[in-house]
Amino acid sequence: MQLFLKIITVSFCLLIVLYFQNSLKAQEQQKQEYSLKSVTCKFYPFTGGNLDRSHWSALLQASNGKIYVGISTHADAGYMYEFDPATEEMTLLADLTKLAEERGKGIWTTGKIHVQMHELDGYVYFGALTEDSGPPAIDASSYKGPHWYRIDINNRKVEQLGLINSFWGLLGQVMDKERRQLFGLAENGHLYRYYIDEDYTEDLGRVDDWDICRTIFDDDLGNVYGSLVGGRIWKFDVSQDRLFDFQHIRLPIINQPRTMSNPMLNRKTEWRIIEWDPVEKVAFGIIGGTNLLFKYDVHTGDEGTITPLAQVCPPQFRSGNPMAIPTARLAMTISHKERKIYYLPEMMSAFDYGDESFDVVDEHKFSEKLSGKQVAPLSYFLSYDLKSGEVDDLGFIKTEDGRYAYGMDGAQASKDGKIWFAGAFAEPDPKKEAGKIVGVYPYSIGLGCYDPFE
Repeated sequence: MQLFLKIITVSFCLLIVLYFQNSLKAQEQQKQEYSLKSVTCKFYPFTGGNLDRSHWSALLQASNGKIYVGISTHADAGYMYEFDPATEEMTLLADLTKLAEERGKGIWTTGKIHVQMHELDGYVYFGALTEDSGPPAIDASSYKGPHWYRIDINNRKVEQLGLINSFWGLLGQVMDKERRQLFGLAENGHLYRYYIDEDYTEDLGRVDDWDICRTIFDDDLGNVYGSLVGGRIWKFDVSQDRLFDFQHIRLPIINQPRTMSNPMLNRKTEWRIIEWDPVEKVAFGIIGGTNLLFKYDVHTGDEGTITPLAQVCPPQFRSGNPMAIPTARLAMTISHKERKIYYLPEMMSAFDYGDESFDVVDEHKFSEKLSGKQVAPLSYFLSYDLKSGEVDDLGFIKTEDGRYAYGMDGAQASKDGKIWFAGAFAEPDPKKEAGKIVGVYPYSIGLGCYDPFE
């Protein structure tokens, strides 16, 4: 009997050991699969010679088929480029500091284009901002103020329009084509309305008193929506011409930062990127912290209903510590040709292209501590099928000449189904290097293209 029990015990222990060995092998095999899997895309560098350091949202394929991209340098100037997919020609259209007559005057300058752009009557419209651009020792009040701009897509001319406000530029923008109006969410937490034909800007009031969300959207009726700290939502009701803070609806957040020693509010509780779908007449967005993809049906109930769909962070972070999930990026787009959402998350929590961050004392070490290792800033590529609800992990992004993508913050699906995106790519040429992410990974800003039908 004792011998039998010993045999049973030894067998059980062997089974446990084999189970864990197989489990570890499976995990290692999965990690290896994720580390090797990649998707190939085309790469087009920006040729202005300005060593542009970042890109945020400003990417649009216009009705002429050409792609317009706004690039930022934080400390210097905002630039507008035009790319022709037919000829693969990249053209610098404007240096906004020269257009605004700020260059060389020792004042703060227009150094950033952060909004999603919109087209109307052959013009592409966008708003700009400063954000620490210009000599750091100069009084910030020297800034002339942010303006609206438009590009004539027929002659490539970029024109400065009316003033938005005295200082605070835009991060979010939508267009009401029917009423010929633009709405812009500024850094001071105010929502602005621009009357295109009158070249006149109206301050609609404050919608946030802290760190505003980066994207807003408008529905099929012209109402405008935004997110604020704590997973809350605000709405500008166009029929009543007034703002509302929703009282009952909240975004599904599970990793809101909270410490007793360092109390904070955090943009991880807002949506990072959101887009209106004219087909289903709902909005699809991604939560800043968890990378949770959700659907927002604004027409159901008094404040709408929110349905969580899938976690779309890189697969290595799913089902793990929610505080270790990298912050969501702005590179999401709906492909109406395929009825899929394409999204390009990242492996590293710090999302400002490795520049110095004042949000966390050392954001990169903080990320490494949470994840337990040093993480390369690789971009990941995935899609979500709106018909089946399945996530397709395409893999890391690699260009045809072998460079990896290091952080995308703008994306758009073209009518032919190609996915265009802009951001940081590995840069092997020191002369073309814009900077080093976390002091290790040299990069430059470029335009990428993925064709799912090739």
